[in-house]
This record gives sequence, structure tokens and C-alpha cells, in this order.
Amino acid sequence: MRKQILSILMFVGVVAQAQNIEQGLKSMDMEQYSSAQKTFEDLAKSKPTAEHYYYLGYFYAKRENAELAKANFEKGLAADKKYLLNQVGLGEVKLMQGDKAGAKGVFDEVINKTKSKNHDVLYRIGEAYIAHEGNKDANEAVRILEMAIKLKEANADTYTTLADAYVATQKPENGKEASKNYSFAINKSNGKSGKPSAKQAELRLLVPNPDYTDVLKEYKESMRLDPSYTPIYRKIGELYQKADKLDSAIVYYERYMERSERSEEVRYRYAVFLYQTKKYEKSYSELKALEGKVKYPEYYRWLAYAQQKNGMNQEAKTNLDKFMASNPKLTFASDYECYANIAFGLKNQDDAFSNLRKASEKELDNDKSVAYIERIADTVSNQKTIDTASTRKNYQQVANIYDEIVSRYKGTKKKYTYQLYAGFYRTFSKEYDKADEGLAKAIAIAPEEASAYIYRADNKVAQNPKDAAEKAEAKQYYEKYLEITDKLIAEAKDKEKAANRFKDNRAKAYRYLGNYFYGKKDLPKAKEYAQKMLDTKTTKADYIKYAEDMLKLKAIPTTTNVTPRTTPKTGGGGTTKKPN
Repeated sequence: MRKQILSILMFVGVVAQAQNIEQGLKSMDMEQYSSAQKTFEDLAKSKPTAEHYYYLGYFYAKRENAELAKANFEKGLAADKKYLLNQVGLGEVKLMQGDKAGAKGVFDEVINKTKSKNHDVLYRIGEAYIAHEGNKDANEAVRILEMAIKLKEANADTYTTLADAYVATQKPENGKEASKNYSFAINKSNGKSGKPSAKQAELRLLVPNPDYTDVLKEYKESMRLDPSYTPIYRKIGELYQKADKLDSAIVYYERYMERSERSEEVRYRYAVFLYQTKKYEKSYSELKALEGKVKYPEYYRWLAYAQQKNGMNQEAKTNLDKFMASNPKLTFASDYECYANIAFGLKNQDDAFSNLRKASEKELDNDKSVAYIERIADTVSNQKTIDTASTRKNYQQVANIYDEIVSRYKGTKKKYTYQLYAGFYRTFSKEYDKADEGLAKAIAIAPEEASAYIYRADNKVAQNPKDAAEKAEAKQYYEKYLEITDKLIAEAKDKEKAANRFKDNRAKAYRYLGNYFYGKKDLPKAKEYAQKMLDTKTTKADYIKYAEDMLKLKAIPTTTNVTPRTTPKTGGGGTTKKPN
């Protein structure tokens, strides 16, 4: 009887320990890392077995602490060399340290020892191969985990991790395999696990221009299936943030906070999220409260970002310098953008421009890269100067910058726009031939667009205010502008709105054509265009007066000094505002 009682107690103890390990792993899934750490530390302390040391080392490995992970795996191996997961753990440490060949050697040795029949060995090796950024081998993970799912012990986690491995290959053709295995994981959990269903929904975010509405619907279904899966609330918050629905984003992230352990790590992530949702003042308060309490290298980056947004430019510079000095290889374009914003705040434009260029060089996305350079052009074009020569020089600089952007831009979406700007600003720097050349290139890129025609015509008139009466070089471009905008207005759902958008430039084109026919002594035709000017409903007083004066004429005077003026000297309506 006594032996039976002892056996029962031993069995209960084993079950309790297994439950504690499962609880620790669940805490990790729930992103409750302090709880997980305490669970595994208590197990190793109360009963220092090979298994308990392994899971404590496993926790540290997943928290990227190679030193403590290695120490516990070695203790586990010393306690029982037959418990091979600790050897797997030491292989993972090699992987963390960048020794991929050494890691594979260890993993292969353990697989051979177990004849590829130990599910836990295969599962943990496959998981290790995709667990550490910079040292992943997704293809090897897929190979190992495909072996693991063939064993009877394969569970929902096995299928989920295999799906993760397929995602990590970053091959579009593996998307179906990932989705299939997430579905297997959901079925294995009897539809009650939020983890695989949330990850399956995330697959939709990997396609170009994802439909956030569909992802949100699937996230909420996942939340309904498993309300205890804490990360789903964070994921929904982050999805709302991507969709720029910031109030909803905050609501769900706060729900995540309510369900989390509110550790310093979770509070730090919340502070970063607040910054990303443009709650800059609150983000700064949270980050400042955590100073000295968190050891993430990026802490001083986010603190600097938040300080800059709150106008604390000098403090922001100090903290960004601190981050950059300690992490010179982990810099992003946004770091240099922050430096640029700080410099603008400190009235140091040269430093701001220098950092915008550094941000452009660092940014891999071509659209974003040239946008940093465009910001320099915008800043220069908006500067007020004290004399005409300085103004002209500014516009020349802006045009030069847009020429640079055109040469660097690798897409097609904005090629026309950037080329248009390059030519447009040459008119205002009085480089008329270069302006004509640039605008001709814009027309060649998008001959169906109207703006380049009106600005090319304006440039001809700016170069020669008597163009209508002499060479009439602008005529064909004004006529083409009218032809294109006629079509746009006719095809518009709201014709009145479209006509209003183009009215002033159309009035300008009609005025030029009126002058052209006036110079040809064709008064009826000149009056026809004067009436068309008024029909545009332009509100420009000089345009209206011109048209009314033309319509009052009974005959064209014989003197050559009364030809109505064509356009303002700039040729662009007297404004350097960017064209639409």
C-alpha cells in the first residue's frame, strides 16, 4: 500500500512539473515574460533536473541572452547527458552567436542519435532555425519540421512553427503551405487556439496593398475563439495603427496592457506604440518614467524621437547621440530624419539638409529615399529672400534638386511629377531653355497629363512676353492644355467641380489665344476667346478686365501699342506654388 501511495505521489509530482512547464511556455506565448522566467527559475531551483535546466535555458535563448542560455544548457547536460534537448540548446547558442556551421553540426549529431524519431528534438531544432534575426535558416527549418509532423507526437505548435518556417522563407509560393499548416494547427487545437488563427490572418498583411478590413475580421474571429490569447489585442491595435485609425489602435493596445503583466518590457513597447500612433507627449512621459529601468539598445532612440516631437531638441540630440554611439551598425533612415528635424528646430539648416541626405542614402525604399531629398527642395522653395537675384538662385537650386531626384527615382508613378517640377522651377530661375527641355521630357513621360503643357506654354511667354504676336511658340501647348482639360471636364462626375479646378489656367490659355488672333487682326475670333475667358467663371480681376475690354472693342486700332498683355512676366500666373 505504501509503495502504491509513493507511486501515486511521484506520478502527481511529474504531472505537476509538466503542467508548470506548460504554464511557463504558455506565459511566453502570452508575452508574459516575467511570469515565464519566474516559473522556469522556480522549477530549476526546486528540482535541478536536466529538463528544468533546459527550459530555463530555452527561455533565455528566446530572450536573446546567449550567456545565460548556455550556462543552463551546460548544467542540464551535466545533470543528465541522455536528455538531448540540452545539446540542442547548445546548438541554438552557436546559432545565436552566428556560428551556423557549428550549430548544424550539433543539430545533425542529435538527429542522428535519435534516428530522426524524436519529435521534441526535431521540433526544437526547427524552431531554433527561425528564432533569431540575422541567423535564420528557414529552408533548413522547413526540412526539419516536415520530419517532425510525420511523427505521432506532432501537435498544434509543431504545425504552427512549420507554417512560421514557410513564412520565413519569404518565398511567395510558400504562402499556401504556410496557410495550410496554420489550418492544421487550428484543427489540432480543436479550433480553440488563438495563436495559429492570428498568424494565418497575418499572412494577408504580406501581400502588396493588403485589405486591412479582411485582416481585422479574421483577427476578431481569432479573438472570439481564444479571448485568453493576449497578443491578439496588441495585433489588432497595431493593425488599426497601420490603417491610420489611431483612436481604435490605442483602445486595443490598452486592452492588451490590461491583460498583460505590465512589466517594464510591456510598458516600453506601449510607449513605442504611443509614439507610432502620434501620442508624442504621452509617449515621452512613459519613456521618461522607464529611464534606467530598461536595457534595450533602442530605448534612447525612442526617447530622442519623442523628445524631438515635443520640441526638446537639445535633449533629443543628446540621447540620439548616445544611441548612435552605442549602436553604429543599427542605424535607420529615421534616425537621420530625426537629426534633421532636430537641426531644423535648432535653426541649423545646413545640418538638417546633410542629415536628410544621409537618411536618403540609408533608406532602401526608393520612394521614401527621394522624398527626403524632395523635402530639401520644398524647404528651399518656401524660403523668403531679400532680393530678386537671391530668389532666382533659390529656384535654380530647387530645379537642380529635382533634376537629381529624377535621376535617382527608379519608379514610374512619380516620374512625371518630379520631371514636371524640374522644368517648372527653371522658368522661375529664368533658365528658359532648360525649363523647356525639362517640360518636354515631362510631356514625353505622360503625354495625356495637362500640367506640363500649360507650364511649357507659360515658359515660352515668360521668355518672350510678345510671343503671341511674334513666333506663337506657346500656342500649340495652350491649345493642347485646353483639349485635355475639355476632355477631363466632360468625363468628370462632378463637371462643375472639375471646371472650377481648371478655370484660371483655362482663362489664361484663352487670353493668349485672344491675343494671338488680335495680332492677326481677327477681332471676332479674339472676342470669341474673350467670351470663353468669362465663361470659365475665373475670379482673377485682371483676366476679367481684359475680357471685358476686348468685348467692348468695335475694331482693332491701327497703332501697335495697344495689344493687351499676354500673361504675367513669370508665365506661371505669378506663383511658384507646385503644379498639380
